[in-house]
Amino acid sequence: MSVTGKWITAAAALCVILSTTARAAEPPPLQMGAIGDLTLESGEVLRDAKLGYRTEGTLNAERSNAILFPTWFTGTTAALYAAGAVATIDTSKFFLITVDAFGNGVSSSPSNNDSFTDVTIRDMVRAEYALVTEVLGLDHLYAVTGISMGGMQTFEWITAYPDFMDKAVPIVGSPRLASYDVLLWETELEAIALARAGGDEARASALVGMISSLALWSPDYHARKTPRAKSAAFLRTAKAGVGQTMSDRASQLRAMLAHDVSKPFGGSLEKAAGAVKAEVLNVVSRADHMVTPAPAIRFAELLGAESLLLENDCGHLATSCDGGRSTEAIRKFLE
Repeated sequence: MSVTGKWITAAAALCVILSTTARAAEPPPLQMGAIGDLTLESGEVLRDAKLGYRTEGTLNAERSNAILFPTWFTGTTAALYAAGAVATIDTSKFFLITVDAFGNGVSSSPSNNDSFTDVTIRDMVRAEYALVTEVLGLDHLYAVTGISMGGMQTFEWITAYPDFMDKAVPIVGSPRLASYDVLLWETELEAIALARAGGDEARASALVGMISSLALWSPDYHARKTPRAKSAAFLRTAKAGVGQTMSDRASQLRAMLAHDVSKPFGGSLEKAAGAVKAEVLNVVSRADHMVTPAPAIRFAELLGAESLLLENDCGHLATSCDGGRSTEAIRKFLE
């Protein structure tokens, strides 16, 4: 799949984030896992928490081949399949569990749960741990992997549950946001608040669509792919907005803004890295303006782990422009 020659919304763009060689697949049936009342990091209780999930492949006799794949910011498990993102996982060998993160409109979210309150990335991961252990009955994962906010969840998994998986592949994620990332996501959150204060949900959607379009690709990409003659069409597409409620989007924005794997370690990334036991392959983009790569690169250095650094100009969507390099590297690392 490729964005070349098309104008697509920021939300749709995340659906082509993996390799251009990835083949879209029909998703397995959506299932809902009942987590029950979940005490959140804030001390608040999320009543009747639920997580959407899908499974593909066969769990082996040793129950040792399960891979967890949480969703990206605003994404769904259906989108993971529509994008071909799951092509990195060979389901003839592995039992794949894709899971809808809190706030995406499928799992517990402001739009479907009246008791919903602010959650963190850690809360998402704690709920996923409950899904894996209590609903699916697993006591270990072979690997955890995720893209963007899914990569943030992957970093949280390896620090919060260091003995629970053998391998991890965060893709354009971060162990905690850099200052540029904070500015980006706070700007989106403020735009939502200002537009909604005037009762204009459509304007809020248009504003965040424009902001996301600014950050998804690099300026060099647009200089190369978006000639001035097409700028009006590009602007119209960006203003088309995003396909979700603003309350759901804002909840995931706040979760990312609070994300920091070093919090339980006194703010020390060194101590957080010292807790990690999984083997890690860190996939980042040099030109990423949406989740800047420096924190993930630094954390990988602290782990003594490999970083696959993509040098093209496609920004946050660098894996869609790498000719299958990242897919091949991830498959090799996992297998």
